[in-house]
Amino acid sequence: MAAFGNMVMTGPKHPNAQSFVKRGLFHELMTFCELEARLSALPTQQDRGNAFEVFAEAYLVTQSIAQAREVWPCQTTPPSILKRLALDTRRDMGVDGVLQTTRGEFNAYQVKFRSGRPSLTWDELSTFMGLADKVGQRVLFTNCNDLPALMKDRGNFYCIRGNDLDRLEPRDFEAILRWLESGVVVEKKKEPMPHQREALGNILPALETDDRVTAIMACGTGKTLVALWVAENVIAARGERGPNVGPHSNILVLVPSLALLRQTLHEWLKETRWKNVAYLCVCSDPSVQADADDLVVRQSDLDFPVTTDSNVVRQFLSKNLVAQASLAVKVVFSTYHSADVVAAGMGVGHVPSRGESGKAPDGGIGPTTFDLGIFDEAHKTAGREGLKFSFALKDENLPIKKRLFVTATPRHYDVRKRDKEGDAVLVYSMDNPVVYGPVAHKLTFAEAARRGIICNYKVIISVITSQMINDEMLRCGEVIVGGESVKARQVANQVALKEAVKKFGVRKIFTFHRSVASAKSFTSDGPEGVGQHLNRELRTANREPSSFQSFHVNGSMPTAYRERLMNEFRAAENAIISNAKCLTEGVDVPAVDMVAFLTPKRSRVDIVQATGRAMRKAPGKTTGYVLVPLFVEQAKGETIEQAVARAEFDEVWNILQAMQEQDEVLADIIRQMREQRGQTRSFDDKRFREKVNTICSTVSLDLLRASITSGCVDKLGLSWDENYGQLLEYKHKHHNCNVPTGWPKKHKLSTWVASQRIMRSKEMLPDHRVARLDQIGFVWDVHEAAWNTMFSELVAFKRAYGHCDVPTKWTGLSGWVRVQCRFFTTGKLSEARIHRLNEIGFNWNISKSPRLAWERMFDVLLQYKKFHGDCNVPPQFDQNPKFTRWVAAQRAQRKKGILDEERIQRLDEIGFNWGSKRSKNSVWEKMFLALVEYKREHGDCNVASTYSKNQQLRTWISTQRQSRRQGSLCEEHIRKLDGIGFIWNVHDRDWERMFAALVEYKRTHGNCSVPINWGENPNLSNWVVWQSVSRKKANLSEARIRRLDEIGFNWGSNRSKNSVWEKMFLALVKYKEEHGDCNISTHIRKNAKLARWVAEQRTRKWMGTLEKEQLARLGQIGFQWEIGVGKYRR
Repeated sequence: MAAFGNMVMTGPKHPNAQSFVKRGLFHELMTFCELEARLSALPTQQDRGNAFEVFAEAYLVTQSIAQAREVWPCQTTPPSILKRLALDTRRDMGVDGVLQTTRGEFNAYQVKFRSGRPSLTWDELSTFMGLADKVGQRVLFTNCNDLPALMKDRGNFYCIRGNDLDRLEPRDFEAILRWLESGVVVEKKKEPMPHQREALGNILPALETDDRVTAIMACGTGKTLVALWVAENVIAARGERGPNVGPHSNILVLVPSLALLRQTLHEWLKETRWKNVAYLCVCSDPSVQADADDLVVRQSDLDFPVTTDSNVVRQFLSKNLVAQASLAVKVVFSTYHSADVVAAGMGVGHVPSRGESGKAPDGGIGPTTFDLGIFDEAHKTAGREGLKFSFALKDENLPIKKRLFVTATPRHYDVRKRDKEGDAVLVYSMDNPVVYGPVAHKLTFAEAARRGIICNYKVIISVITSQMINDEMLRCGEVIVGGESVKARQVANQVALKEAVKKFGVRKIFTFHRSVASAKSFTSDGPEGVGQHLNRELRTANREPSSFQSFHVNGSMPTAYRERLMNEFRAAENAIISNAKCLTEGVDVPAVDMVAFLTPKRSRVDIVQATGRAMRKAPGKTTGYVLVPLFVEQAKGETIEQAVARAEFDEVWNILQAMQEQDEVLADIIRQMREQRGQTRSFDDKRFREKVNTICSTVSLDLLRASITSGCVDKLGLSWDENYGQLLEYKHKHHNCNVPTGWPKKHKLSTWVASQRIMRSKEMLPDHRVARLDQIGFVWDVHEAAWNTMFSELVAFKRAYGHCDVPTKWTGLSGWVRVQCRFFTTGKLSEARIHRLNEIGFNWNISKSPRLAWERMFDVLLQYKKFHGDCNVPPQFDQNPKFTRWVAAQRAQRKKGILDEERIQRLDEIGFNWGSKRSKNSVWEKMFLALVEYKREHGDCNVASTYSKNQQLRTWISTQRQSRRQGSLCEEHIRKLDGIGFIWNVHDRDWERMFAALVEYKRTHGNCSVPINWGENPNLSNWVVWQSVSRKKANLSEARIRRLDEIGFNWGSNRSKNSVWEKMFLALVKYKEEHGDCNISTHIRKNAKLARWVAEQRTRKWMGTLEKEQLARLGQIGFQWEIGVGKYRR
């Protein structure tokens, strides 16, 4: 007896089973190919057929995918079952056996073994396919792969064929042999790896408290098995709650495609420990674009049944399926597209609360909800694509108690589009906790690579120049002809791949292309295929003689044929396989050393899936390579820098953006480089080179790397990080982050700083950015911070002076104190601030403070001295009588001995005149006051000879200059004249006036090249020439040279050339004013010189030798650079 869960089956029923077992036919098998060889070696066709029937019975019993409760080879089938199925044993109906499924259906199966796996014909299968509809499913069990076309659209039929049997592992053959020998089914199951146990330890508790949780796990870390083990644990916990939870547990597994459904189903059923499990697969018919290369899996390709009928779903979920025995677990595998079919099969019901039975509202036994929903590749439900995949997210559409969302890419950005803050536009995100719940577990790519779960990677940018392509095509006997741009691009990709193979020694390669046609051409057997390039390289490099084998697969291929090619690729030592898209998802692929993206591939999710192929572990493998060719077409006379700047970088950006979305280490590297550039105007790319390598055999790598890395920082980095770097620089210099508005050096930085405050106040600034700004002491409420700073200054003032009556000489603090008083009076000061000021003894009636009244008058005295040069206030100072009285009061109080010593000291320090007599030098003072009055009226001290109001003043000014040169002018008078901006050297004044005129000329004309004898200001053109002469003779001071340099003064010998250019330009301006355009014909002798000059400008622009400034000035007057026939003025 064989125990299979709670189902009891006897040992093998086939009459020849033990005979073949004793002959050792099924012993020590490792692969199905080995069994095929043994079967083919049997002497007769009858022996081969009988042996394969024995194998078929054992397969159906031991493999969970078959869902067999009982299997009867035809001779052993009970008569009652034969009668029920209308099977007549008296004639050949092509039936080799009957199996009863765990769902209670009776299926008939036929066994066909053919040596060499030829295609089966309709004649061989027609009788079997014509069985009455009383049979549930017709199951064909064969080692062949190809079926007649008539079988492709047959309903109630599926086939287990050679490529399915090729997936059997040694442990499967071990289980088959044990069952044949003892009737016991024992299968070894995989155990969770440490990182998977960690995932279970995080996800399961989260599902206890939350109905929706998300698990983010990098590609290649075993998400599918983690989801299975979560389901097993959830159902086990449900069973422990007792009999009131209902007769069955129900699980829904949603995937994007039938191909992925097939892969997930096989993996779940192979590794599950459930003994009582039934499954149903629901999938609508695929509709695929002609050249999209989505993986097409037809129902005839499957080794299990698929339905699109909601009634079948209803029957599966609503009743006990086999006799009176209740199944423990029912699993529905469905594509997202078919979720509505599942919902229709469930009917209308409510969502039971925790602990409530899953029985239908009408009292039936059918469940109205799923206990757990697994959403694989859950990012498909978000964003624009989610519109067609999001049906199952809502309970009103599909009631599910618990949802687990599994993905490697929870969000995706488009670096080609930026918002006003400079951030890449978000395409989709799973960040909404209402929809996707909290993130219960996160295993990032970097962490998985660090722990050795997957390989690390390196992106290889292989730069190919047009010369390299020409050389390669000539070596291959090809030449470039018109219209061969596609061929040239293909050769460029092949050269790029060859360079990478040569440098890194890779042996197994996947290539991804824009279309199926380009993929097929790339690995064709003809001279245009990549094989000849790679094999010639192997011979040149003296590598082992094993040549590269080339393969191509696409989504439209029959599954069996595609899997046969994959097996050949797997077995080859050196191999390359091309595709457009079909190898990204839903295919069990072998380990590869490199994936190459050879034509633009827009979907970054596909890129992530594809690169995951290169990062899977394999013996001896440490790094997975991702190749991106960069085609650089260098035009004649063009530098390599210019050619690189023109290159198409789209694919490079696509790949690197996809990588940094899944690799936080790369994202952090790019972030740091962008931040460094903001802080220091440069960056260190050492860590970046560890992730991204540039190769080229003909161009300087330093030059290429610098250009490419700079472009990566621009395209992939965020302007936020660069602004943050600039803020770090500002803080380093100023010790705070309070960039003032309109700060001359960084206008944009002050705007950005203000924007961060606004965004945070609106709760729009992400938490991680808030944290980074907090780390450097960023002030979010600048007004509150400013108030606290001034309050601290006031506290310090009181600690020093014992009061809060701040004198006006403390301009900032005294003004702040007055503002607090005003706000207190008008009721605008908060209670909290009033309380803090009261605690330090603040004087709210500060306007009546005698101390401050004295301070105000002292400040007036300081202003008087600053303007007049002394403290000798006249007794009748009409401008401020109150001030005059205060001055007299200080003298009187000192004389009486009642003036405070501190005040006496402060007055002495500024040269206060305690006597009442004025200085005897009243004539000088009178003229000085007249000069002060002149300056107030005219803005300077340069008294004109025509000034009639005081003709003596000009003479007095000359006397002061002469007296100072002779050393006879006292220091006090010098200080007073300096205080009002008196110019001692008249030549300095003239130089400053001409310099100001030159600055204005540059502002208007964009340069400092003033034409000789410039009509508007001849003196300026002469002055400009004289500066150059003076510098040449070493007569110009360094300070003046520096000031002229700062405005771009032209010292060089090309000034004469520029003067000629200026002269001709002015002539052209005059010509345009007269004729309305700049198109001068050479046929008119009068304008011949100007016409030749105009033609010369067009030639210089074409050759790239025309200065940018000259180019701009000609553009400003409407100069026409390209002139067709008949456009010249005659």
